[in-house]
Amino acid sequence: MKKLIASSALVVLLGGTSGVVSTEQVSANTATKSPQQEEITKKNLTEQSVMSVAWYQTSAEAKALYLQGYNSAKDKLDEKLKHHKGKKKPAIVLDLDETVLDNSPYQAYAIKEHISFPEGWHEWIAMGSAKPVYGAKEFLKYADKKGVEIFYVTDRDHKQDYKGTYKNMKDLGMPQVNKEHLLLKKEGEHGKDARRAKVRKNHDLIMLFGDNILDFDEPKESTLKSRTEFVKKHKKDFGDKYIILPNPMYGSWEATLYGGDYGQSPEQLDKLRKQELTYFDPKTKTTKKSEIK
Repeated sequence: MKKLIASSALVVLLGGTSGVVSTEQVSANTATKSPQQEEITKKNLTEQSVMSVAWYQTSAEAKALYLQGYNSAKDKLDEKLKHHKGKKKPAIVLDLDETVLDNSPYQAYAIKEHISFPEGWHEWIAMGSAKPVYGAKEFLKYADKKGVEIFYVTDRDHKQDYKGTYKNMKDLGMPQVNKEHLLLKKEGEHGKDARRAKVRKNHDLIMLFGDNILDFDEPKESTLKSRTEFVKKHKKDFGDKYIILPNPMYGSWEATLYGGDYGQSPEQLDKLRKQELTYFDPKTKTTKKSEIK
């Protein structure tokens, strides 16, 4: 899942590793503003995430969505195993962050301190104290008992984060946590395609789990239109081969709003966040877009 700290509180995800892409990597070249003005703007940006993190941490709905995803995945897994053919052993691939592990305390820290990823991220991972999301451990143990190979494919940095990630997963009692199955992002790798291909080479990859479209495959382009087309193309896969889980806090969807460029000024990032919103105008009794200031 790619780490994008703090997204708009207006986002609502039903049922949505990697790794982590940064979120508010605001530009350092806003020389026209004083340091005090710049800090206030950064603060405003991070505080836009308060409601999304509060929802994720406290709502019964977030917990229910995870349970819904993993409970339904058990039925789908049984169905796929029943009809499995061929010599390749069945396997599943899961993202880690906000798919298996709950990193929302780090997101809350970012709001509290008005900081941007990756500040504090590797320290959080090194602690190895992330809790499992609802339903994940039970499902993984179920899949393990069924003889399914479990691969954890995450964009956490292999060099910096493997030790903390391994400890965290082992301490939680997650199954099949070893160097063959815990696949972090190594230097020179881009995305998760190569690691998924490695799994497919010797296994029948029957299900994928994530909180980000990129946990399943790569859309043709990193645009809103292309991402929507990807969902339409795979509409029969979601809830079947693809299990997507909730994450309103960050994701590649936010990167798409910025055109992948986090180095823009805080004002520009704020504008880009808002310009895609559709809002209701009671005066004209119509919906409008791109006019929120």
